[in-house]
Amino acid sequence: MEKEAKSPTIDQAIQHYWGLRAEGYSLSNVEELADADNLYRNLLQRWLPGSHHGQKSLDIGCGPGFLAIELAKLGFESTGIDSCAPMLTNARENAQGLNVEFLQADAAAASFPHESFDVIASRNVVWNLPDPESAYRQWHRWLKPNGKLIIFDGNHYRYLTDSSRHDRPHRETHKYLGDVDINIMESIAKELPMSRFDRPEYDKEILNSIGFVNIDTIVLRQTGDQIHDFAIICEKDHAD
Repeated sequence: MEKEAKSPTIDQAIQHYWGLRAEGYSLSNVEELADADNLYRNLLQRWLPGSHHGQKSLDIGCGPGFLAIELAKLGFESTGIDSCAPMLTNARENAQGLNVEFLQADAAAASFPHESFDVIASRNVVWNLPDPESAYRQWHRWLKPNGKLIIFDGNHYRYLTDSSRHDRPHRETHKYLGDVDINIMESIAKELPMSRFDRPEYDKEILNSIGFVNIDTIVLRQTGDQIHDFAIICEKDHAD
């Protein structure tokens, strides 16, 4: 009697989807790296002024490496982690000539010692985590006292659980999707917690409860009162 094939876990499904997206996403990152007036670079430069010699940064869910590369250019000893091997292949290619270390690791389960990093950053990662609160708690542990957490994210797929939302499906807002079936991620997103909450207010509640301080948000894109994309910067309290 044949054994019934096991269904993939949500983590496996997410990893598979981003493996399909790796090449196209890298092309988009390469364009951003070449853009002299890139929004995310400008925000990093504003929030992280001065010399960073000897300081360590971590890009979580680094994908093709954009934030890890930009942090290295600012002078950090830069590390990027991602669970998706094809993404890391593209990241290493995009970071040629820079001192960036890329590791295959889970966003919340990598084996870093506590208080390892001066800055932790992520872009478009938290929304597709099965347990974002646990991830935020882990990142708090990895940060040094007074270390900064920078999150770029959005209300991605919020329209799946809130019919009042006017967000456009990802196929309309992302370049280089190619032949990737967007329905794969939509079916996964229905099961993800961040698809059910209005952000960044929900993130701020979690971050405050964990012990982050000086929590600030910037709206990057919105329609009326509906926030689509945003940035969060906060700090680990020196007393923690």
